[in-house]
Amino acid sequence: MKTTRLLAASAALLAVGLVLSGCSATPTAPAANAHSDSVVLRNDLQYGTAKGEKLLLNACLPKGGNTPTAAVILIHGGGFDSGTKDFGGMTALCSELADGGLAAFSVDYRLAPKFAYPAQVNDVTDALEWLRDPAQVAKFGIDPERIGLFGSSAGAIIASSIGTNGTGNLTGGDRVAAVVALSPAVDLTETGLLLGDPSKIAIASILQYLGCDEFRACPNARDASPLYSVDPTDPPFYIAMSKKELVPVEQGQAMASALTAVGVPVTLDVKPGERHALELLNEATRASIRQFLIDNLVKSSTRTD
Repeated sequence: MKTTRLLAASAALLAVGLVLSGCSATPTAPAANAHSDSVVLRNDLQYGTAKGEKLLLNACLPKGGNTPTAAVILIHGGGFDSGTKDFGGMTALCSELADGGLAAFSVDYRLAPKFAYPAQVNDVTDALEWLRDPAQVAKFGIDPERIGLFGSSAGAIIASSIGTNGTGNLTGGDRVAAVVALSPAVDLTETGLLLGDPSKIAIASILQYLGCDEFRACPNARDASPLYSVDPTDPPFYIAMSKKELVPVEQGQAMASALTAVGVPVTLDVKPGERHALELLNEATRASIRQFLIDNLVKSSTRTD
């Protein structure tokens, strides 16, 4: 029975496109669900409260699918000071993943400059732990051991941080089974400025996230850098970047090297040109990510480290 469910989920995910090409740099209103016959949408669910602010997510669930199913938490971009769970292509991505047989959850998190690191990481970690609560596992029909993260731009930094900070087993807490990171900056220290030629926009966004005026006098910079948290227990990573985009490709290369050095499976998908984050998702990349999710979520076996 388990094998039948895995094969069915694999076939469904391979058969459907992973994302639409909605990669605008400005927020958009939630799009009408193009898969209403196969996807159940539950919007504006509260997963927590932080500093008096409600933290919300949208759930996109396969209709009539076999349970328990693997799940993906979607983390939007926006330079840490803008964007929502309905940002750009996230609405389409959420629906597309569910149409392919995965439960998807697009999350809000607190924004800079009002809130600085680690607020954003803490919020998404809270969403992960909320989803693993037995009540939510039963409600959504998900497998708490097969939850991955999919982050874009600023969201990719958050996803990479949670992916490398996670401890314990996959049944609780903050460990995840896989990370997809589109255009992540992973070294946010002064040393990280030597990795390629970071744009002024990227530098300003990172400093705002860190709550600092400069990297040299920023006590949070190293703790906020996923690169320095890499260890052999980290989940598999899929990193996609462009050669000449907003975030230097050297950031992705440094992360891939660090993961490889400790034996963690990693795919580094470098594209020509200047496309950033969700703009990277051409058909070839979409197919590669589909296979990555199948291998590491749909077909994954239990880990206990």
